[in-house]
Amino acid sequence: MKRKKSRQANQDKKGIWIITLGNALLIAGFFLYKNIPFSIWKLFFLIFLVSSFVFLNTQLLNLNKDIPKIATWLILLFLTFLYIAIYSYLSVIQYNGFFTGHFDLAYFDQIIWNALHGRFFDPSLLGYNFLGEHFSPMLFIFVPFYALWQDPRMLFILQSLFLGLGAIPIFLIARDKLQHNLLSLSLSFVYLLHPFLTRVVLFEFYEICLAPFFISLCFYFLQRRNWIAYFVFLFFSLMIKEEISLIVMTFGIYSFFKKSRKIGVATFLLGIFWACLSLGILIPKIRAATSHGLEKSYKHFGRYGAFGLTPKEAIKNLVFKPHKTLIKALSPYIDKKLTNLFALIFSSSVFSIMGIEIFFLVLPVVLLHFLSSWGPQYLLTWQYPASIIPFTVISSTYGLSFLLKKLKNQHLHFGFFLYFLSIAILSNYFFGLRALNQKSGTVHHAFSYDSTNHKTFLSFPKENLIYYYKTKEERKIFGVLKKIIPKERSLSVKDNLLAHFSHQKASLYSFPNIEKADYIIINSYGIDKWVVSWENPEEYNRILGNIWKHREFKPFFALSITEGGIGIFGKEIYREEIIKRAEGLVKSNPSQETYCVLGSIYFYSNRLKEAKESIMNALKPDPNNLYAKQMLEECKKVIDKSFSPKIFSPYQNLK
Repeated sequence: MKRKKSRQANQDKKGIWIITLGNALLIAGFFLYKNIPFSIWKLFFLIFLVSSFVFLNTQLLNLNKDIPKIATWLILLFLTFLYIAIYSYLSVIQYNGFFTGHFDLAYFDQIIWNALHGRFFDPSLLGYNFLGEHFSPMLFIFVPFYALWQDPRMLFILQSLFLGLGAIPIFLIARDKLQHNLLSLSLSFVYLLHPFLTRVVLFEFYEICLAPFFISLCFYFLQRRNWIAYFVFLFFSLMIKEEISLIVMTFGIYSFFKKSRKIGVATFLLGIFWACLSLGILIPKIRAATSHGLEKSYKHFGRYGAFGLTPKEAIKNLVFKPHKTLIKALSPYIDKKLTNLFALIFSSSVFSIMGIEIFFLVLPVVLLHFLSSWGPQYLLTWQYPASIIPFTVISSTYGLSFLLKKLKNQHLHFGFFLYFLSIAILSNYFFGLRALNQKSGTVHHAFSYDSTNHKTFLSFPKENLIYYYKTKEERKIFGVLKKIIPKERSLSVKDNLLAHFSHQKASLYSFPNIEKADYIIINSYGIDKWVVSWENPEEYNRILGNIWKHREFKPFFALSITEGGIGIFGKEIYREEIIKRAEGLVKSNPSQETYCVLGSIYFYSNRLKEAKESIMNALKPDPNNLYAKQMLEECKKVIDKSFSPKIFSPYQNLK
């Protein structure tokens, strides 16, 4: 008994000496950190120092108590719900504030909306069936939800839902490996707070958001050798997107060596079969049958010149020439690629390196992105790392499990819980993307770190939220405009407004494509403030100026007379149509916004007395309404000086 106590005392003394020495080294590291010039690597070093300091000093508490299973599940479900609620909210207000500036959201919305009405995978924006672009039948999973609310914002909520649910299989996998509820819960923290996941959830909507949940569950059932459930979720995963077939192939290799040779061979052959079928037959055939003379090839491989110009060539190179493929993948922009890859892995902890065999499962997808010539893809920004993120966390789980078995110390679990929590919070703060980012279309990657786009926990941008709520009136007026624009007319719409009109019955075109349009709808709150635009400011200003001088299109409405805002242009033959629709809306809903819209339409139709009367009505509930006051002032100027409002442009400062 005395020997045991003496041995324990010696171990405790040894542990205290190790902790003291470790703290001394970390303090030296903090002094070194202060003298290092700023770079992305300095931030990596800081996160390493802080998380290591937390882990070391937790050992002084000598805690190893676990929490009950039911408590773990309640915490996990609460965190998942909180994640879904927060990012649904942020995604929805980005949409409301016109920060969704991409063509893709509009056609995903069209696909699901059309499917609900019996027109399967038929987005008019693409000009051909979507399955000829990406083979993603799993988009059908969203259709029943659209029966509840037919709105693009439902897609943001569903994207947050499925990305959040990915924390559950992560926890199940970790609990199987670590046999500790609290420590396993910390891995779900790491997943939910992973900074690259915030990039996925806040960047529009993409079908790949389904990947973390379904692929992680697939791996969980592989780990437990539940072959029926494994193949069910393997099938669902393949239905998400054609590139998942590459992950299925590596699942086969992993299964062959680690689980079951038969299952491994079957999985590998299934991956090859699906890659050949989807890329070589289904996508080209569907494209050819529905494109009506448009490009009929699988264009995405045009980005992978080094990878192969055809699906067959690309897969052949990846399987039979992996070393050459790897060299070609890394050679251009190797510094940027490796920095971003390191940030992706390091945000899940250094233990990912110890579980590198798990990260091997998504290596083909990493190579696929690295071989692209498209900046956001090879820099792993936007939606591209979605299928990779879960396996950086799972590889950390396996790496930690390996270490714990080697150390055989039962008093480290609580320390590692706080260690992972520290890494998750710090990585989310330093590398997560801010919501309501005025340049959300910009490639924010680790190599070109800009703290103004990051340094925020859970993506909340205080300043941008304040600005968002100040634009309440503009958003109300935009809601009125959506109601008066006829759905049977073809529209040319600015990219950040496309998804707001994607349920049009007639053709929808992306501005500045105006040749076949009846109406043009643009947003010009200011490129440097609110609007997201693919064009540079000079080009965008030039296009706006040309629209105001266009012979065929005339101004029908303009919000924000002095600074520009939402503008509606249309062919002269539709002027009376939009006036009648606006008048009808005022009769049914005589609000400040409807009167303001009608007044602007009257103003640009040279019906000045009616415009003045309508604007006076708009000012009754709120005499200080900025836009109504500006409109009234312009009406008085035009009436006093007797010149036509048709030559007045609220965008004259942009010409």
